[in-house]
Amino acid sequence: MVLSNSFLQCAFIGIACILLSSSISVEAAEVWGVHEQVQGYRNLGRGSCQDSRGKMYSYLQRTMTFPDAITCAQKECERFGNLGAYRGFEFSVGKRCTCLFDVDQAPPVPDSGEAPDYVGGSDGGDGDVFSTTSMPGTTCFASPGSRIEVKAAFALLSSATIFMLL
Repeated sequence: MVLSNSFLQCAFIGIACILLSSSISVEAAEVWGVHEQVQGYRNLGRGSCQDSRGKMYSYLQRTMTFPDAITCAQKECERFGNLGAYRGFEFSVGKRCTCLFDVDQAPPVPDSGEAPDYVGGSDGGDGDVFSTTSMPGTTCFASPGSRIEVKAAFALLSSATIFMLL
């Protein structure tokens, strides 16, 4: 059986896509200079989180600082994890923690003299976190419910390439 050059080229491209998909998250973090990982979240890198239409999310933010993104997730935003509208969080260089929700779905917060105040806002983001604004100053962490990943696209492309060759 003789294999054509085009078959071998396509097979090579498919294998390269599979190998590339295993390292793309690490490389993206290195390019953006963002290395902090938070268990249960995907670090999408520099910028504010956006949906598939480029819209940012409604948010809640306490008027206090947090030492790091892990504390932001565990002590502040994870309490909203059971809400279907919760999309993740952003952590800024000013050590501010911003919990993100679908448009007009931010939950009410307790009004207590003991707890620091919240600020909030509404924006048009809806559905899974898709990308970031790529602007410096904040890092986007997508919640476990946000499933869109670049690695999945590469795996799909490589599978489709191999299927077409058969």
